[in-house]
Amino acid sequence: MSGSLIGGLFTRGDYVKMGALNQRLERQHVINSNVANAETPGYRAIGYDFEEQLQALSPGDEENVPMKATDPRHYINGMAEADGTINPEVYVRPTESVGQDGNTVDVDQEMAAMAENQILYNATVELINKKLGTLKYAIQNGGQG
Repeated sequence: MSGSLIGGLFTRGDYVKMGALNQRLERQHVINSNVANAETPGYRAIGYDFEEQLQALSPGDEENVPMKATDPRHYINGMAEADGTINPEVYVRPTESVGQDGNTVDVDQEMAAMAENQILYNATVELINKKLGTLKYAIQNGGQG
């Protein structure tokens, strides 16, 4: 989310959506790793959480920003830096289901998480594409009419 808002074309919300795409891609890598290691003895399934941090960046009201960060090391809130950088949590997922070989991957759970992540990724892409389509329309037809 770093950089200027390019003359006001992109809002903080747009940058949050763009950041969400990157985080969803990282989550997909984590899920893929879990699935790939479903047969590895002793492998502990890992998780990747970022939604709460990303939501903390999400502006409820674009105009209602209480403070201005003047340095990239400042924090917008307890979960995000002033430049919009978030630090997602990668962790070993707690589980009650441990196989005899010590593996904690539940393939059905991973596949459901993968499908959900893909749906949310695609929805975010659609939102960004709509914004870009609006900008394209404005650029092409802005001088007419």
